[in-house]
Amino acid sequence: MTPIQRALRYYYVVLFSLLCLLLVQFWPYIEASQASVYLFATLSVLGYATMFVSPVIVIGELLELFVRPRGDEVPRWKLALVYGGVWLVSLIVVLVGYTDLQLFKLYEYHFNAFVWNLLTTPGGLAALGATDETTYTVAGVVVLAAILLAAMLRVIHRFAARSRQGHVSRRRGLAVVGLLLTSLGVVQGVYAFSSYTGQEEYLQAASVLPFHVNTSATGLLRRLGVVQAEKSNALSLAKGKVNYPLQAITTRPLEKYPNIIWLTAESFRWDLFSAEVTPNLWAFANKAMSFKRHYSGGNRTRMGMFSMFYGLHAPYWYAFQTQRVRPVLMDLLIDKGYQFSLRTSQSFTYPELNDTVFAEMPEGTLMQALNEGEPWRCDQQNVDHMLAELAHFEAGKPRFMFMFFESTHAPYTFPESAVIRPGYQQVMNYAKLDLMKDADAIHRRYVNAAHHVDRQVGRILDYLEEHHMLDSTIVLFTGDHGEEFMENGHWGHGHGNYFPEQQIRVPLVLSIPGYRAQSFDHVTSHLQIPKTLMTYLGTSTPADAYTLAGDLFQSEDFLVLGNYNYLGIKNGDSKLVFPFTGSEFFRYDVYDALDKRLPRNERQEVVDASKSVLDRVVTENRRFVQ
Repeated sequence: MTPIQRALRYYYVVLFSLLCLLLVQFWPYIEASQASVYLFATLSVLGYATMFVSPVIVIGELLELFVRPRGDEVPRWKLALVYGGVWLVSLIVVLVGYTDLQLFKLYEYHFNAFVWNLLTTPGGLAALGATDETTYTVAGVVVLAAILLAAMLRVIHRFAARSRQGHVSRRRGLAVVGLLLTSLGVVQGVYAFSSYTGQEEYLQAASVLPFHVNTSATGLLRRLGVVQAEKSNALSLAKGKVNYPLQAITTRPLEKYPNIIWLTAESFRWDLFSAEVTPNLWAFANKAMSFKRHYSGGNRTRMGMFSMFYGLHAPYWYAFQTQRVRPVLMDLLIDKGYQFSLRTSQSFTYPELNDTVFAEMPEGTLMQALNEGEPWRCDQQNVDHMLAELAHFEAGKPRFMFMFFESTHAPYTFPESAVIRPGYQQVMNYAKLDLMKDADAIHRRYVNAAHHVDRQVGRILDYLEEHHMLDSTIVLFTGDHGEEFMENGHWGHGHGNYFPEQQIRVPLVLSIPGYRAQSFDHVTSHLQIPKTLMTYLGTSTPADAYTLAGDLFQSEDFLVLGNYNYLGIKNGDSKLVFPFTGSEFFRYDVYDALDKRLPRNERQEVVDASKSVLDRVVTENRRFVQ
C-alpha cells in the first residue's frame, strides 16, 4: 500500500467520523418513545454518513489510481491533484451538511424543493433578509472549514508517510464499507416497512436526517401479505388542470366604482395592532371595520397572498402558479376598467406574484419593486411614489393600488426616529444568534419596524382624509401572515407542520364606502376577503363558483391553513395538521389550544371526530382542478 493510499484511508475514516457527529446534531428533533427508534436512528447515522462520504471515496480512489506513481517519489503535482480533488469534494459535503443543520435549526426544513426554489428564483435569497454580518460570518465558516480540512489532510499525509504499520488492508476496508452499506439497506427496509404499515415514530426519525431516501416496497409487502395502514398512503391535493372559476362571473353595473388601496405588511401579526405600536391604524379603525380575530390562510407569504386574493386553500398555489391563473377579483377589476399600480419593497418574482395574483396584467400596469438598500427606506420611498400618484388621480377612472411593506420582515429594519422599544438587538447576524437568549431583543426590533410601517400607512391615510377621498376609496390593511419569537420554540414563520397563533393571526382593517365603522369579534379569514369585495362590486355569481369561503360578516365553521407541504385545520381549540403534496410521509399531528402537540395516543380521538371536516377539505381542494 502506497503512502497516498494509506493517507486516503485514514482521511476517509476521520471524515466519516465527522459526518457521524454532524448527523447526531439532528437527534434532538426526534420524537421517540421507544429505544428501538434510537437504534434505527443510530443505524441511519452510520448508513447516511457512509452515503455522504462515498463521493469523496470515489473521487479519491479514481484520482489515486490515475496518478499512482511508478517509483518511490511522487511528483508534487500528483499529490496536489489527488489531495486537491479529495479536499474540494469533502469541503462541499461538509458545508452542505452543516448548512442543512443550521437551516433545520432555524426553520425545520432540509434542502428540498422549496429551498431550491428559494435559491434559483430571482429575489428568493433576498427574501430571507440575511444581513451583511450574516454573509461575512458564512464566508468565514467556509474559509475556516476549508483551512481545517486542508490541515487535516496535511497532518494525515505526514502521519501516513511515517507509519508503515497498523494500516487496514483493502479487504478489511471493503468489509467495513460493506457492513456500513448493509446498515443503510436495513434502514431503508425499515423505512419502507414503516411507511407501508404507518409506523410514525420511525418515519419521523427518518425525516429528521438530511437527504433521507423515501424507499418504497409496496408491491413486495403486499405480496407478502403485510397489512397496509390506511393512512400510510400519500395525499396529493389540487393537482391537475385548473378549472376556475366554475362559471362565468356576472355583475350588475355600478354607477361609480371605488378606488381600492390594498396595503399588506410582511409578517405583521395581530398583537402589533395597538394604540402604542400602530397609532395611525388604531385611529383609522374607529372610522372603518376592524376584525379582531382574523387569520391568514397560511404561515408563508405565498399562502397568505394567495388566500387573500383568491379565497382558496394553499394546495391550489402550485397549479395556479404553474398555469399562471389570475384571481377572478383581478379579472373583475380589469373588466371594469381599473388602472393598476403595484408596488413592493421585496419583489414580484419571489413569491411569484407575477405568475399568480398579478399574472398577465394589462398594458400600462405599473409594477414597481424597490428592493435595493434598507427595507424601511424602500417602504418610505414606495409611499412617496404612492402619494405622488394620488395627487394625479384621473377623475372617472377607478384605480387599484397595491403596496407590500417589507420593514417587518427579518431582520426588521427601521430608522432611529421610529424606535419605541429601546434595548433592541443591534446586530442581526443569523449565523450567531442565540434565539433563547436574544428573542426578546429581536422582538423589540420587530415592534419598532411595525411602528415605522404604521407611520408610512398613516401618511397615506392622512392624504386620503385631507383630500376627502375616503368616501370613494376601499382601504384594506393586513399582514400576509404572522411571526413567532420563540413562544412555541421557533423564530420566524413557516416551520415544518406547525401553525401556532403567532404565525397565522393577523390584523385586518377594512374601510368600504357606505359601510359603517364597527368592530367584529367573530373568527374571520383571508379567504373571506374576495367574496366580500366581489359582492360589493356587484357580482351576482354564486360564491362557490370562485371561492371556498363566505364573506367577512359571518364566521366560518373552521379555518384551513397552509404552507408549502402541510395543511392545518383550526377547528375549535385544536389544530389538525397533515401533509398534502405527497412528498412527505402521511400522518396526522394535533395541537391543542396552546399550540402544544398532543401525544400520539391522544390524537386519534381528534382525528376520528374531525372525519367529516377532513373529507370536506379534501373535496374542496379538488373542486377547481380536473
